[in-house]
Amino acid sequence: MKAIKVFIDEAEQFKMPNLIEKFNGHEDIAATGTGQTDFVVATSGECAMAYVRAVLAGKLDDCTIEIIK
Repeated sequence: MKAIKVFIDEAEQFKMPNLIEKFNGHEDIAATGTGQTDFVVATSGECAMAYVRAVLAGKLDDCTIEIIK
């Protein structure tokens, strides 16, 4: 299992619900909001986490990622 916490700018806060919904549409990814501008994503492995990071890079102008596990 891999897990990250993502911190986004307030200006991009409106993107967070759509990203969480997109990630939760995959059986090997779970995502949940933890604050107004941050959320946690857990995946079953490296491939799913690579997908998450690619989506984040494409959808967000700027974010900070903290590795949890």
